[in-house]
Amino acid sequence: MKRYSFVMCIILIVTISMPALAHCSLDHLIIGCNEDGLKGTDDDRKLFVDCGQKYRNISPTTYRNWYYPLHKSIFPEYSYRLGEPGFDVFQNQHLHESHTYDPNRCLIGRPDEDYRIIVECISISPGLRVKHNEFPQFTINEAGDSFNHSYIHTLRDEPHIHLSYQAVDGENLYWITYRIYDEPADPNDQNHYQQSEPFTIVFNREPLAGDLFVDGTVEVKDLAELSYYWLLQNGSIHNDYYERADSNRDGSVDFADFALLASNWRKSLNFVEEKNSSN
Repeated sequence: MKRYSFVMCIILIVTISMPALAHCSLDHLIIGCNEDGLKGTDDDRKLFVDCGQKYRNISPTTYRNWYYPLHKSIFPEYSYRLGEPGFDVFQNQHLHESHTYDPNRCLIGRPDEDYRIIVECISISPGLRVKHNEFPQFTINEAGDSFNHSYIHTLRDEPHIHLSYQAVDGENLYWITYRIYDEPADPNDQNHYQQSEPFTIVFNREPLAGDLFVDGTVEVKDLAELSYYWLLQNGSIHNDYYERADSNRDGSVDFADFALLASNWRKSLNFVEEKNSSN
């Protein structure tokens, strides 16, 4: 009996000491490289973010919306918030972590030594901020703000981090656009990872089809985004359907998606919603 109790205690200690967030119900954007999973191709050292958990809205429901609803909170200044999505990385050690285990897409080396993954905000809507409430604490509320994910990974021996998205209301369209890049310890090191494509997270309202730059209107910047992904044929939940360029979610960016963009040309989200409500 004593032996059994001792063994159970050891199992409990090991279980507690394992990464506790492996099966976290909150959404996370997963950082990796070599998106196609094939060695010897052009993207081997290019960073990307897997969006497979994006917009699940806390539970693994059917992928339906292109936004997160913000919920009322007790804080007076930014009174609406949501505690997802956070960030994680692909890894090659823990087989049971189905969302992150991928030896073909994980970064090679030691975080904050062999690579330093910086998550940088390149665009954020007024009235939105992002907070990391655990140590080290930081706030993102303007373009150029960033944080060193690899430093946090090393500091906590855990790449799985949570962020709190906070806004002044729960109705308006809010967004933040990130990119990730490798800041090498040695500036002369030519072996660092190439930066990712920008990726956007949207809150409260679904943008218009064709509003790919995400600012509430469809215009030239969005057409340029569509052109960037034109005729690509591997759109999926994992790349957020080419950042919504594949508007009809059929896997391809083609004339059907161009037609959806054209139908909203130079229109604003508020205008379209007001027009629809009056009909």
